[in-house]
Amino acid sequence: MFKLALTSQTIFGAVQFFVVLFVLGSVLGALQFYHANDRLTFSCSLKPDDFTRQLCYDKYTSTMSSLLIPQDIVAIIYSVLCFCWICYLLYSAVTRRQIKREASPSQQQTQWGKLSCVYNIHVVLRIVFLGVMIVVFCSSQTFNLPSVFECIPHTPQTNKTVILVNQTESKMKCNDLHYKEKSYLNIVILVIETLVVMLGITELLQLKLTRKPFQEMLLGNVLEVTNNHDMENLLPTENNSSGETKNACY
Repeated sequence: MFKLALTSQTIFGAVQFFVVLFVLGSVLGALQFYHANDRLTFSCSLKPDDFTRQLCYDKYTSTMSSLLIPQDIVAIIYSVLCFCWICYLLYSAVTRRQIKREASPSQQQTQWGKLSCVYNIHVVLRIVFLGVMIVVFCSSQTFNLPSVFECIPHTPQTNKTVILVNQTESKMKCNDLHYKEKSYLNIVILVIETLVVMLGITELLQLKLTRKPFQEMLLGNVLEVTNNHDMENLLPTENNSSGETKNACY
């Protein structure tokens, strides 16, 4: 499946697949690790009870993302892009089998044209989706998380003056031990999204501006042609070397 995913795309598509699968997948794993340990690494100066500490933690996370936490956004991006690739790969595998069965070159060319159209649509959908997710991410996330978060626990009081006094006295300073790592990961997420979008646009330009047929631009075909070319260059060298050896023996 991995080999099919690489060989059924252009070089730019293969690079995008590699970046999303491994780099973005690693970021998702790191976010899951930090998210699972958030409550353990979130501490406050006055050592509140568990209920108050949970309230402060909820307020802290609400300031970081008003819509989705970074882990959710990356999980959505990862899932949707992988789903798009799987759909294309299944269609590509079925279409290429049909092409091999077709005896007429014109029918084969028609099938390649359909596959090329689906491939272009697949690339455009990925670009549009990532563009939307970049907007969502930038509008809902705080890239530089605060090192210190001031929390005022909710304490019900009957007298408003007493409320103000108690709030001032009970104001706590809380901090997240991994706020720097999370800030860096937010920037990395934006960089990866932008990189994949730029690679997708470059891929579209290559498909539209290159005069080669679509099937000749696929990475599998490029590697096959390169290997065949290397073998052709290697065979004459071997023949010459064997001829020189014979002459030397005689």
